[in-house]
Amino acid sequence: MKCPILYLLIIFSHLLACSSQFKEDAKIQKEIITAVNSYNDDNWEIRFSAVKNISKYSNTVYAKNSILLLIKALDDPYSEVRIEALKSLKKIKAAAAEEKIGDLALTDESSNVRYFAYLALEEYTNISNENIFLQGVNDNDWLVKEAALRGLLRIHDGAIQMKHIDIIIDCIKSKNIAIRLTAIQHLTIKSTLIYDELADIINDQTSGLTILKTALSGIKGYKFDIKTKMRIIELLTHTDKNVRLLSLQALQYEKANLDN
Repeated sequence: MKCPILYLLIIFSHLLACSSQFKEDAKIQKEIITAVNSYNDDNWEIRFSAVKNISKYSNTVYAKNSILLLIKALDDPYSEVRIEALKSLKKIKAAAAEEKIGDLALTDESSNVRYFAYLALEEYTNISNENIFLQGVNDNDWLVKEAALRGLLRIHDGAIQMKHIDIIIDCIKSKNIAIRLTAIQHLTIKSTLIYDELADIINDQTSGLTILKTALSGIKGYKFDIKTKMRIIELLTHTDKNVRLLSLQALQYEKANLDN
């Protein structure tokens, strides 16, 4: 008798789970429909709330049900609404939205919108967006410039960084610390031109702690000139433990490469 009862309990539990899932699905679908209807309101704050509410499902199986509304919201006259839509589309990476996101990155009058558009476009890592990122690197707003640079460096093409090495070098030399860090942190190539810039940072006694650590991390794998090697050895006694660790790792990487 125990087996039939056990089977019945298992079936009953399964039915309860299915019923619960069905109710949850119906609830979510209702929320999505409500959001879509609310977006037609003349009040921008209500439209903003509609986009924000539907954004809850941007990284779930229900994402496809929200994409059309999010793409429509990219044309909203209020920048806050466009930004909220971009935040969600960044997670979804919907192919249908990629071209429109690129247009916003290039032409939106709001630098905040352009910034979030580049953040979203970056996630596609698509070489077809190369020229869009290149134009963004010349944007007057440093946040937009940084986002565009990161997007360019993250494109899935082995030759892209070497192709634009002059831009990378200029960004490493930038007066803006965020742009300098982004340029170094996303490097995937080795070049004597890049080495020279990293070595200059390390040898510069006035380099700040953050850029120094980033340069030490970026210079791993290179063969050092005497001056730079002596400077890195000197940094083994630096007061900052991370600088000491990065210096040791850089020296170990070089030794391993020479041994090979």
